[in-house]
Amino acid sequence: MSFEGGSAATSTLITFLLGLGIVFIGLIALILIIKIMGAIMRTGKSKKPAPEAAPAPAARSAEPQGDMGEIKAAAAAAIATVLGESVSGIRIVSFKKVD
Repeated sequence: MSFEGGSAATSTLITFLLGLGIVFIGLIALILIIKIMGAIMRTGKSKKPAPEAAPAPAARSAEPQGDMGEIKAAAAAAIATVLGESVSGIRIVSFKKVD
């Protein structure tokens, strides 16, 4: 873009200022759109009834829940995946709790 009687520096400065202005106009437009959408979503939520309080979680037991065979199978599958071996080649002898 060349201006009659203008230098390259003037042309570069105008291009820079136009680009900067367009970016800030776009950012301001995004902020406005997000605020409008937030206001719309907030009014939509007020029509719904308030959710009930969730029950307190039960105390965790030290023993794993479920069948011990299933736990061994899951552990063997995880170990086999990490080692890149077949599950049939993995044998779990015992479990120990690690603190």
